[in-house]
Amino acid sequence: MRCIASTVTVITSKSGAKTNGMTATAVCSVSAVPPCILIVVNQTNRSHALIAEAGTFAVNVLSADQADLAQHFARKSDDPLQGVNTRAGVTGVPMIEGCAALLECVVQQRIAAETHTVFIGRVVATKQTDRLPLMYWNGKYFELTAKSV
Repeated sequence: MRCIASTVTVITSKSGAKTNGMTATAVCSVSAVPPCILIVVNQTNRSHALIAEAGTFAVNVLSADQADLAQHFARKSDDPLQGVNTRAGVTGVPMIEGCAALLECVVQQRIAAETHTVFIGRVVATKQTDRLPLMYWNGKYFELTAKSV
């Protein structure tokens, strides 16, 4: 699986006063109309319970200069959003500032997949910047370069 290059995202979630964030590369577009994406979350991760309870999540597509945030959210922490510059989205989910793109979603479907759950979310709000995304391939982070082909 290390040979599949992907953008690096942080999935943020909130249920009541509880929040969490987790680094994820298992994110994929499902449809353009209506706009839907899927995320895959381990059932033992704290984010799983928050997403299941609230029915909302955000996909924060990290920009090339945010590798430190990818590492930060990959580690377990009692309060991973502490000290991270965020704002509340339209559903109240924390959105990380400075990302290449933000997608805020409402859960439409859940599919059990062994030790994980596939959450399909309808995108209800977005923000895109001109920043290039952070990439992950073969255990390392990379930056894209803008080049027309």
